[in-house]
Amino acid sequence: MEVRFVPNPVTPDLYRNYTISFPGGSLTATKDVLASMFERDNLPDTCAPETKEVSRRESFWTPYPGATEFKRVQAYTYTLKNYSNGGNSRAAAGEPIKILINNDYWTARLVGSHQAFMDYLCENRSSLVDGFTYWQSAKGSPYFLTDNSTSN
Repeated sequence: MEVRFVPNPVTPDLYRNYTISFPGGSLTATKDVLASMFERDNLPDTCAPETKEVSRRESFWTPYPGATEFKRVQAYTYTLKNYSNGGNSRAAAGEPIKILINNDYWTARLVGSHQAFMDYLCENRSSLVDGFTYWQSAKGSPYFLTDNSTSN
């Protein structure tokens, strides 16, 4: 049996799936893959929750049916924030993608569009490890991260 190169120290949670949420989607992969994509000391910002304003109307309720006393609940408004965790279903969500890291392909699942993922990576380019520049969709479409500032 061929021993696969593992670039990160082997720990009990190395092969557990983790999800990184970004505006427009999320990426689910093992800790090993994510640690190979992003620098440990310069992790990207994942604090982009979906927000929704919720307004509650004034209401009345009784402690039991037929009670004569009522409790009045004032109307109020609050902000609901959803920090996606990739969902609670055991079903695999999203599109399977292949990520090229240091000349080896790794797999992950992408929820959302490839454009949203590319926008997120470009905004957090300083967090990426040097060996990560390419991924491929399930249909075989290639996506490259390039830096045009070095071209003449």
